[in-house]
Amino acid sequence: MTNTRAAALLLSVLFIPACAPKTQTTLNPPPEPNPQPQLATDARERVKELSSRAEEYVKNAGNLPGRNADEDRAQVTQQFALLAQILPMLNGPEMSGDFRQQLRIIDSTRSQLASASQDLSSEPTVDTGLRAAHHALESIDQRDFSATPQIAKSLDAMRAKVRELDSVTGAIHRLVAAQAFKSSAEAIDQMTKALNERLGGK
Repeated sequence: MTNTRAAALLLSVLFIPACAPKTQTTLNPPPEPNPQPQLATDARERVKELSSRAEEYVKNAGNLPGRNADEDRAQVTQQFALLAQILPMLNGPEMSGDFRQQLRIIDSTRSQLASASQDLSSEPTVDTGLRAAHHALESIDQRDFSATPQIAKSLDAMRAKVRELDSVTGAIHRLVAAQAFKSSAEAIDQMTKALNERLGGK
């Protein structure tokens, strides 16, 4: 009996090391790839891409509101898609948790506008997305562009229009939202030009 117990104990000791590496493997999965460093590889390339996207955003803002609710919805969806690309370029790779949250809201807004039924009102979704866009732009302005007061003026105008959205509906809502997009386009254009000037100065 003693020999049987000793043999069993020996076998258990021998099998423990063989199992240990599997436990370590499952506890340490490979990290998920992080796409953010792409923004920091070359500042000039980032600003060049930003300039192209900002130009498109400004042009589209000038065409708002759309001729009808469906056309307006499609154009606004495109504006939020552009914002999701422009804001990280303006901000750079160092993103705060709050900034990332605003980006998630903007992308969710774009997704909901693109996929939701045309019978459902898009107004609350647009309002939420524009508030997030203003919040994100304002945080960038306060951190990086405080020496350019024109940007703050454009964002103040955007804030006023975003607040006005709470009290309007229908065609008037589309008009006020268009005015908010135009003010945001002015701020983005001014930020982009300021970044280009800084790079030119270097």
